[in-house]
Amino acid sequence: MGAKTGRAISGAQPLQGLKLRQHVWRHTGERLLIYFLLVLVALLALLPLMWAFAASFTPNAKVFEHAFPFSLRALFPVEFTLEAYGAIFARGFGDALKNSFWLAGVTVVLGGTINALAGFAFARFEFRGKRFLFLTVILLPFLVPVDLTAIPRFILVNTLDWRNTWQALIVPGLGNSLAIFLFRQFFEEIPQDLIDAARVDGASWLQLFFNVVLPLSRPVLITAALFLFLQQWDAYFWPLLVAPRPELRLVQVAISTAVEEHRTRWNEQLAGSMLAAIVPILLLLPFQRYYIQAVTSSGLKD
Repeated sequence: MGAKTGRAISGAQPLQGLKLRQHVWRHTGERLLIYFLLVLVALLALLPLMWAFAASFTPNAKVFEHAFPFSLRALFPVEFTLEAYGAIFARGFGDALKNSFWLAGVTVVLGGTINALAGFAFARFEFRGKRFLFLTVILLPFLVPVDLTAIPRFILVNTLDWRNTWQALIVPGLGNSLAIFLFRQFFEEIPQDLIDAARVDGASWLQLFFNVVLPLSRPVLITAALFLFLQQWDAYFWPLLVAPRPELRLVQVAISTAVEEHRTRWNEQLAGSMLAAIVPILLLLPFQRYYIQAVTSSGLKD
């Protein structure tokens, strides 16, 4: 009987090994299929960007030569030239880049401080009308398109005689309801014991905020900074409305100058778009893990 049992066990071992190998191969095949589909989707998503990049190095007359009907030849410059890039910089695109960097940088510093303080107040202080104020001032703007508020904001800017000034570009972009919301949600996760300990040690609220709270808030700080930076970097309608002066021209407005009444310089417009797109990409790639961490840790509570 022992011999039979031994033969049964020895016969079961190859069968188990076969099943294990089949499971491994099936799992590997599924992963390879998923990777293939992800790569395919990524290539399809990147295809327009690859065409635009190639077209920016192509003479304007031949931008659409291989685009209709589309062929893979369209992903390579027809006649490589830097004419479009030279033309946009000759028209002041470099100054527009500097203006956008300046505007976005100032907004990140001032707006980040203001939004963080507002988020801390909503997270840690109790005052009359707090919940109503949070719902109407912070959450409600999520439902209102930004351009819908352009007219009252323009009337206010015009009343203050701020047209064609940096104030008109900077001040309306300092308050960001999404950034305040993220700060508020993140600050609520900080243990109350830590806040109480700092207060017992004699720290003022500002000392507590800058020396204790902010050092623990790197993910949400980076995320809010990205929001504020990209908001100003991508701004088009508002700068065009309140600051049309060439000295205050921003990068998105500068790109639009390639569109004329009777023709469009497509290669120049695409060249400007490529340069404008590089900056957000270089910012988002290294900081995306902080962005994901801040958004996922800021759950919706109320």
